[in-house]
Amino acid sequence: DFFKSNDIDPSNPDWVNKITSGNILTKIWDFIKSGGKGPLKSGMQMLSVIILFAAANTFKNLKAYKTVMSYIFTLIIATLLLVPLFSLIDSLVGAVKGSSTFMFSFIPVYAGILTAGGQTATASGMSFLLLGAANVVSSIASFVIMPLMSSYLAISLVSGILPENSGASLGEGIKKIAMWVLSLSLTLFLGLLSVQTTVNASADGLGLKALRFMLGSFVPVAGGALSETLTTLTASIKLLKSSVGIYGVVAIALINLPVVLELIIWRIVTFVMVGVSELFGIKTGIPLLKAVDSVLAVLIGVVLFIAALFI
Repeated sequence: DFFKSNDIDPSNPDWVNKITSGNILTKIWDFIKSGGKGPLKSGMQMLSVIILFAAANTFKNLKAYKTVMSYIFTLIIATLLLVPLFSLIDSLVGAVKGSSTFMFSFIPVYAGILTAGGQTATASGMSFLLLGAANVVSSIASFVIMPLMSSYLAISLVSGILPENSGASLGEGIKKIAMWVLSLSLTLFLGLLSVQTTVNASADGLGLKALRFMLGSFVPVAGGALSETLTTLTASIKLLKSSVGIYGVVAIALINLPVVLELIIWRIVTFVMVGVSELFGIKTGIPLLKAVDSVLAVLIGVVLFIAALFI
């Protein structure tokens, strides 16, 4: 859709120059408009509930029901937050799986271009590692990170209702486990990929130099010309590799950008709601809002980690 709306044809080698700051910013604005409707609607509803609760607290004849009102207030805030948030988590899982599915079809193509350009070692190592990563990342996101975040949200809701916010430490422990899994995965994968890419690139560079030397030394008369032809061919394949690589970057970015922007808007809304609650002197519901903000921060980290991993 992005390519069609901007008259971009990836089969044209000059297609990259048609991607401008203007059409990128227009697309981002479209994502913000579509992703901002849900958070802003929930934010206005929460603002109304906060004002009503603050007003109710000023009436002396209602102070006897303050505990009951606090429970009701927390449950209403939870409903306005958690129902759309679980839907957003589902969308995030869809984006992660979409990225993995795209990479399963993209990696063999990219590895074939690398092989044709003489980067055999890099192609074999990269394709094996990334295909495995695409599968593992999808599984971790679906069966580790998302269940942990859902559990954290549920415990935060319960601890928000319980006296003195008891149970919050359990929720914090779950959040730390999720962050630890994410950080460990990122460190291990990027470390392995960096070492493998550096060594394989050196091996491929040595192989090409050896081939050019052999052509120039052992092929009579035409050896020098063949060596230069090989250099030109390698440069052409590098141009193709760059063009296909940019296509992959654009695709991964457009798959994940809508979810990231919507998560950022949700974080802004929760931050504003915490500020408004504190302004009215309402402590009820703030732990839940802060817990939701923490979950949103982790989810943004998950999406950016996966996008950066593939890019």
